[in-house]
Amino acid sequence: MKCPICKSESHEILKTKGKNTKEVLLRCNECGNTFRETVNIPKMTECRIIISKFSESEKNQVKIYPDEILQVGEVLVVDGEEVQITSLENKRGGRVSKSPVSELETIWATSLAGPTRVGVSVDYGGRILSKKVEVERDFLFTVGDVVKMGSAVFRIKSMKTVTSKIRRGSAIAEQTKRVYGRPADRNDKFQYDLSSKIVENEI
Repeated sequence: MKCPICKSESHEILKTKGKNTKEVLLRCNECGNTFRETVNIPKMTECRIIISKFSESEKNQVKIYPDEILQVGEVLVVDGEEVQITSLENKRGGRVSKSPVSELETIWATSLAGPTRVGVSVDYGGRILSKKVEVERDFLFTVGDVVKMGSAVFRIKSMKTVTSKIRRGSAIAEQTKRVYGRPADRNDKFQYDLSSKIVENEI
C-alpha cells in the first residue's frame, strides 16, 4: 500500500475494522498523511498433512491461507506441535519442493517433538553391524569420534545427512540420516556411549 501523496510504502496502522474485508486507517511515516485502504483477507483452507513419528504416520488437517507458499524444510505448527515439511504432493500427483497451498493435495512432514533416530553402520571388513539409536535432536556427531555402542567400539568415518555425505566435520542428529564407522584401535578410548540409546536392529 502506497501513500497517495508521496507514494511511500512506509506507514503505521492506526485502526482496522471488518473480518474478511478489512478497512484500514494508515498514517504515512514519510509525510504524515492519513489515508484508508480496503484489504480482502482470504479465507483459510484445510490441507491434508501426514506427520511421521519414527515408524508411525499420523493423518491430520492444517488450516492455512491458499495463497501461501510452502517449501520443503519449512516448519509448521499443527495442534501446538512443530513439524518440518519433508515433501509436498500437488494435485497432479507430483512431488515438488515448493508450491502454493492452493495447488497442494498433501503435505508430508516429520515431528520435531522429542528425540530423533539415526542409523549407525559399522563395517567389519564386509560384515556390517547395523543399529538405530535414539538421541536428542541437537546431539553432535563428528567424523573421527570414537564411539561405544553395545559391545562395539568404532570410529566415525563418514555420515549421510539430509543434503549430502560428509567425510569431515560435524552434523547434528536432526540433520543426520546415518553414521558410518569402522572398528577402533584397541588403544582408542571411546568419547561417548550410545549403548542405552539403541532402539532396534536395522532390517
